[in-house]
Amino acid sequence: MTKERELPLIALRAFAVAARAHSLSSAAKELGVTHGAVSKQIRALESWLGQHVFTREGRGLTLTPYGKILAEQLGQSFKDIGSACEYVRRQRSKTVLAIEAPSTFAMYFLMPRLKRFEARYDNVSVWISTRMTGETPDISANDLVITRGIAERIGSYLKNTTTLFAENLTPISAEVLLQRRPLKKPADILRHSLITSATRPGHWEAWLQEAGVRDYLLEGGHRFDHMFVAIHAVREGLGSIVAPKEFFVGPSRWKLRCPFPDIVVKGEQYFAHSTSRADPRHVNRFVDWMKEEIGK
Repeated sequence: MTKERELPLIALRAFAVAARAHSLSSAAKELGVTHGAVSKQIRALESWLGQHVFTREGRGLTLTPYGKILAEQLGQSFKDIGSACEYVRRQRSKTVLAIEAPSTFAMYFLMPRLKRFEARYDNVSVWISTRMTGETPDISANDLVITRGIAERIGSYLKNTTTLFAENLTPISAEVLLQRRPLKKPADILRHSLITSATRPGHWEAWLQEAGVRDYLLEGGHRFDHMFVAIHAVREGLGSIVAPKEFFVGPSRWKLRCPFPDIVVKGEQYFAHSTSRADPRHVNRFVDWMKEEIGK
């Protein structure tokens, strides 16, 4: 396979324009060079290919079969390159805000709300990367890092830390499951399959104790390795899970409900950390917006 550095890019560009115009003179005018310069590039390309790409018919040019194949591919390739360059040029007026967040936070807190931030600050493009529980935050590649747990774990590596909220943990159920197995009192939740996450152990025990449910036996149910996978199982109606109420307040696009919203147990806190590469203006706007969303 031909290596990129071996490609005669100037000659290929001259050929692509000449093939589109069916004229060396027109190609020369478009490229801002002489007729002879274009002709020289075409000869160099044919020598490199070992094939003719044009045949002359009077004053015009006709593509050979190989020339036609090459022209079609190059035409699309240069069009794609032009589109990519135009996209990058348009971003000169935009600021990219790179954010890293735990997967569940990104999927169930940020994603459903992000359109509201972009509507308010249309000159900021938000790029989000996700991190699994236990993975070390990527400080160097992001402007803002969201963490769950103890702020001091990574606080010494970052500039500023803002407390976002402490989780209020409560059962989350799909509407379809609640229609099939309605709940009148907290103990009725035991009629549902209790879904758990390996990264969030002990949630059901803590909530059932807070709800005053006694003499129960936790068995069966579904267990998943990560919370966002477990919540997807809830969306499918496989059971209920204890999860942060903050992720599911208001109408849910996934048709999830909190059947006992007033019975909660405190979970861990979420923090926003700005990094040394961050522009504080944009980071502060995003953090203030998140706190505003939390307060709704």
